[in-house]
Amino acid sequence: MPVSSGLQKYFDSQRSKKDDIKKRFAAIAGQVDPAFTQSFQAFHDRIMWIVEENPEATDMISEELGWLDDKLQNGRRVHNMKKAASIIQTSENLS
Repeated sequence: MPVSSGLQKYFDSQRSKKDDIKKRFAAIAGQVDPAFTQSFQAFHDRIMWIVEENPEATDMISEELGWLDDKLQNGRRVHNMKKAASIIQTSENLS
């Protein structure tokens, strides 16, 4: 059954938003500690269910995923800085 071009545009935009969320999840998944993989998968599944049931929530979810990605990246930077400081301190103590 054919649909109007406006309705088709709406469905296409919803699909692209959903694809964007999937891409964001894929990027975030690489930053998650393997110990939390199962929890992250449950989180992913729940969010994707929300997107399926409430397409109007897609923008808010996308914004929240951006916030989560920033927090993960900053946390990893802080961890790497502490690790580097520890290595430097250990090497100085050995000298």
